Amino acid sequence: MDKRIHQYIDNELDPRQRQAFEQELLENRQLREEYETMSALLDLAGKHYHRTPAPQDMSDRIMAALEREERRSRTLSRFLRIAAALLIVVLAGAGAFTLEHRTGGMVRVQLSVALPDAQTVQVLGSFNKWGAVPEHLKKAKNGLFTVTLRLKPGIYQYVYQVDNSRIVSDPHARLYTEDGFGQRNAVLIVRNARHS
Repeated sequence: MDKRIHQYIDNELDPRQRQAFEQELLENRQLREEYETMSALLDLAGKHYHRTPAPQDMSDRIMAALEREERRSRTLSRFLRIAAALLIVVLAGAGAFTLEHRTGGMVRVQLSVALPDAQTVQVLGSFNKWGAVPEHLKKAKNGLFTVTLRLKPGIYQYVYQVDNSRIVSDPHARLYTEDGFGQRNAVLIVRNARHS
C-alpha cells in the first residue's frame, strides 16, 4: 500500500503534496481503490469503536493497589534481610576473639588486633557503654593488642579507639553493622558455650 494514503488520511502532507496526491487519485485507478479500501476500513472501525469513559475513582483504585503492593514488597524485603542477617550470624559467628565458658553466667572473651604503629588502643562497645568504662588493650612486642573481657551471652557491637583519637573497626570481625554515621561497628556474638 502506498504510504501517502496514510499520510493523506492523517493530514501529514503539505498543501502542494496533498494537491498532487488528490490529482493522482483521480488518474490512478489502483491508487484510488487502495484509498477507498483503507477509508472503508477506517469508517467500519470507527463505527464499532466506542470510547467508554473511565470510572471516576479509577486512579484512586490504581494508586491504592500500588501502595498495597509496595507495602507487601517492603515487608517481604525486610523479612528477607532479617532472615539473611540471622543466618549469617548463626553460620559465621563474629569477631576475632576466643571464648571460654565461665561460672556465674559470664563468658571470658579475648579480643585481639594488630596495630603495630599504635601507642594505645581501647575497645569501645555496647558492653561498656561505648567507653564509659574504658577497656584498654595490652600491647605485645609484635604490635598485637589484646584484652580479655567477661561478658554475659548476647550480641554486642564494638570498635577500637586508637591513640585516643582514631576509631577503627575490627578488621578481623566476620560481621559488621552500620553505625548510622557512615562507619561500621564490628559485631561480637557471645554464646554460653565452650569455643576456641
